[in-house]
Amino acid sequence: MNWHAIARNDLRSALNERGVWALFAGFILGFSGLAALLVLLGNPEFEGYLSTLAGGVGLLVPLAGIVLGYEAVIGERESGTAVLTLSMPHSRAGMIIGKLVGRTVLLTAVIAGAALITSAVILLTYPSFSLTRYVVFMLLAGVYGTVFLWVSAALSMALTTSRRVIATAFGTYIGLTLVWNPVISLTETILFRGRPTPSREPESWVTFLTFIGPDTSFSYLLSQALDIGTVPAVVADSSATFIVPSVAVLALAAWAVLPVIAGYISFRRSDL
Repeated sequence: MNWHAIARNDLRSALNERGVWALFAGFILGFSGLAALLVLLGNPEFEGYLSTLAGGVGLLVPLAGIVLGYEAVIGERESGTAVLTLSMPHSRAGMIIGKLVGRTVLLTAVIAGAALITSAVILLTYPSFSLTRYVVFMLLAGVYGTVFLWVSAALSMALTTSRRVIATAFGTYIGLTLVWNPVISLTETILFRGRPTPSREPESWVTFLTFIGPDTSFSYLLSQALDIGTVPAVVADSSATFIVPSVAVLALAAWAVLPVIAGYISFRRSDL
């Protein structure tokens, strides 16, 4: 199971794609542009920069993960490269591990590279710059993006056409980043309409499902580690014992790993 070679080849081929470099340029423009904009507005506070950046990262980093992950396997299958790869001494598991490692390293490198270049701008203009807080923020952003990359790659394993993968991957992105919490809130309203809400503690399952959503888990970890970001009130005001960083980390890990396991099982049983 020589996944190292597959990861290296995947990285090498990705570096020749214009889309990856466009993504890298987009991150540089977003990170640096925000820093420069706050300076022009007369508010060069590093904490304000991180707080503002958190909102954009919560939407754009997962999108980057989706873009880098959706073609990981389906592209190989449709081009016939998967058959050629597996005709060599590579197993399907090795191929999947190599793809995941290669794409994860690529996403991490894009975020880290953009963050490094942006740090030069911040060092010159933000007197309150904290390297430790900056690094922690970018690490959490990388973890959050990796969750969506792995979800997207899992769909690439399980589905059989690029169109289905693209549609499902971007639908999943919208569902997990924008729709998850409103759907839970709406469900609670429908199920318990007529109950007085101002003084009532939300149902435990409502708090739990909201908390384990990837967007909320990421926001909660940001609030705990850096005291920035916005956590839904149903979580922030809850006294539930499961509202702890370890559960948030486990939730993000589950969102990444469980889809990959399901996708691999489907990929292993399918004909190429």
